[in-house]
Amino acid sequence: MLRPLILTTDLKPGGLPWRMTRLAIALRERGHRPIVGCLGGRGELHGILEEQGVATFACGATRVSDVRAVAALRGVIRRENPDLIHASLFHANLAARWMGRLDCERPIITSTVTIEIERRWHRWGEMLTAGRSTLHAVNSNAVARHVIGDLGVDPGRVVVIPNGLDLRAIERTPPVNRGRFGLPDTSPLVVWAGRLDPVKQLETVVDVMGALHDAAGAFGVMLGDGSRREALAEYVRATGRTNCVRMLGWSEDVIGWLKAADLMLLCSRTEGSPNVVLEALACGCSVVASDIASCRELLDEGRRGLLAPVGDVAAIAAAGRRVLTNPEQQAIRRAGMDYVRDQHDMDRVVDRWIALYERAMGR
Repeated sequence: MLRPLILTTDLKPGGLPWRMTRLAIALRERGHRPIVGCLGGRGELHGILEEQGVATFACGATRVSDVRAVAALRGVIRRENPDLIHASLFHANLAARWMGRLDCERPIITSTVTIEIERRWHRWGEMLTAGRSTLHAVNSNAVARHVIGDLGVDPGRVVVIPNGLDLRAIERTPPVNRGRFGLPDTSPLVVWAGRLDPVKQLETVVDVMGALHDAAGAFGVMLGDGSRREALAEYVRATGRTNCVRMLGWSEDVIGWLKAADLMLLCSRTEGSPNVVLEALACGCSVVASDIASCRELLDEGRRGLLAPVGDVAAIAAAGRRVLTNPEQQAIRRAGMDYVRDQHDMDRVVDRWIALYERAMGR
């Protein structure tokens, strides 16, 4: 039985927190005893974990410099005495490296799940402290190249473990009923899902959805919440796109939306291994994504979906029109479904995490 302490920045709905939640529940189902928590306050995912019998904690940070959260984490580590610490995201990585061994020597696994291009101090923080990690996990080959080449992490400590999906749950999920949301069944549906953050190029998403409405009668749905929600809603109004772009907030049924959609858009400037792209592939939903390293990897240079230059509304919309009008997309969608089944099945991914934990512990 393994007792990992899994630490992240917060446990609000989002790509990484959801992945850590699903990993912890899967570990619990296999007889292990994970403890899951965050540097911030309680989030929606705390309750989901607790319902599944997973122990949780929250350190209560209200700002980046909140030293009380670091002290709280130290107390949790001493009380729980985990076999190892598995941290994800920058602040959690630093906290684990500095607090994880104050009471005793134990393995520290840190992880990077995105390619950092904006916050230089994050890069410096990782570079200066990476040597304190026993192993460093990444979720794609693109991120592996980033942490080795840009952050100077020892290649011998870097391990690639892809994001996992519960393919059985995806298969059971029905498509949403478009009519309930006033969306016609006869018009193409374009979906975007994620955190409303500037790195996601949200205005580009709105502009592309608008262009596809003008060219193909498509309607767009944006699922998610975040710091840019009010500004984005104002942008939709200012550009006159309220007739074809719907902002529906966080959804617990992203899979249902992807199954109902004709196209999924991802216009981000940077990503590590975007979960929503994998989910779209698993659902058989066509994808148009930014031509960035992680998406090139997932879409096999365009063989499992189409790629377009970051921020180029005309090129992204043209790719979207190709998807919506090309009957040959069925072969591309099948290639995506086969890839996800072979490489991202959750059971296999959990096996790899357990193997990594055991490797870190010297078993």
